[in-house]
Amino acid sequence: MTTSKSKSHMKCCVVGCTEQHKSLHFLPAKDDRRTEWLHFIFDGHVPATVGKNLVVCANHFKADCFENLGQYTAGLANKLRLTEGSVPTVRGRSQDERHACTSQFPAAREIGCQTDHPEILKHTVGTQLSLRTLQPHFRSECTKYPGYLFSKDCGVGTSTVPLTAPPPFLTSTPIKRPRLEEVGELDLEGSTSMVASQGLDATYDPADSEISDMPSTPIHEVSKYIVYETCIMELFKVCPVCKHPCTIQTRRLGTFISVVQQCPHCEYCRTWDSQPLLNNTPAGNVQLSVVVYVSGASFFKIQRVFRAMHLQVFLYDTFRWHARTYIEPAIVTKWKASQDDLLLRLSTENAIIGDDIRADSAGHSAKFGSYTVMDLKTNTVIDVQLVQSNEVGGSYHMEKEGLKRSLALLNERKVTLDCIVTDRHPQIQKFLREAGINQYYDVWHMEKGISKQLEKISKIKDCQKLKKWMQAIRNHIY
Repeated sequence: MTTSKSKSHMKCCVVGCTEQHKSLHFLPAKDDRRTEWLHFIFDGHVPATVGKNLVVCANHFKADCFENLGQYTAGLANKLRLTEGSVPTVRGRSQDERHACTSQFPAAREIGCQTDHPEILKHTVGTQLSLRTLQPHFRSECTKYPGYLFSKDCGVGTSTVPLTAPPPFLTSTPIKRPRLEEVGELDLEGSTSMVASQGLDATYDPADSEISDMPSTPIHEVSKYIVYETCIMELFKVCPVCKHPCTIQTRRLGTFISVVQQCPHCEYCRTWDSQPLLNNTPAGNVQLSVVVYVSGASFFKIQRVFRAMHLQVFLYDTFRWHARTYIEPAIVTKWKASQDDLLLRLSTENAIIGDDIRADSAGHSAKFGSYTVMDLKTNTVIDVQLVQSNEVGGSYHMEKEGLKRSLALLNERKVTLDCIVTDRHPQIQKFLREAGINQYYDVWHMEKGISKQLEKISKIKDCQKLKKWMQAIRNHIY
């Protein structure tokens, strides 16, 4: 089996090869195949000594010698792979055969036909004004027709659309689109090439047309970058139509910036937004609040980090407004939907649940208690009840009240209990015994109580050896 590589400093060694393909293949290690390759390379006149790094380009193999020809032709593979036992057999080609070979192994992938109508192209993902936009060969011929263009604010980027019937040069011969290598660097993670539209300005956004495809990637999964303000302003200093200096106005809202570009010479105007807008709210601001909220981080610490880097950020009041308006309603809605599905499943079987309370402080001075009920078969939380001590006459009674509320919900949803696993709280034991519900003690609570007693004993004189047995005793209890 040969290895396929592509190196600029290596050349095809076949005698008479003038049009080298970029996919090069080394000679095989097996002697029988290697002899056939050498005989083909030197056209039957193999010298006594040959080099170690002899390569043959893909032009000297038939199409059936490649196992990934379809992927390479479609642009999904960077190099061709030879099948086992392939031997070069193609030496000379006519002009037509060379043209067919070139179409079989394209040097650069091309999207669509060169004469396709620009309206069927995919729109660009990213900024609508790139470095290539400012180059002369992208200048729109529509500038020859005054009053034909106007700028439209469309959120992210701007498009230039016709006001009247298109000029004759737009309806005659289809305009040839630039190849991929003519439109600058591409984002290999999902961006498509910039469109040289049909006589329109290079900032034309096909997303405004009815037949264009919207990006399938959700807004929150799109990659983000830290961009300096000076770098952003560089993109708007020069008019993309007439190349004259422009006036720039900015508007900032937290991490969001909006730039208004106006050309006093040709009256070109457009608005560029750094983020998509969700009901007039920048998506980046909302996503930052979501990340801070669900990760349990402190907004004030994040704010200090942003300010230390001179990154623009919104105020705490905005963060709380995002939480009340978007985050908390979304969490509650998701929790209710998941809880309904879980209770519906538990209503068809005998459930085994475990529950316990977590208070905001230790001892009997707690003010709030969060009582949690879990399905022990799937380790999934079923219900959470928040109990305040002054509702039940003291923190000692909060656990029983939380259990009552959770059992009421289970009874309402017709969930049958097989047993319940709790700690050894006296009120809980009495309540479950009177309700006729099977109760089991949590092993962790039992082990914790015994370990505390053994810990005290191990501190007594002549009982220190008990510490060596502590872990074994814990394991035995479990």
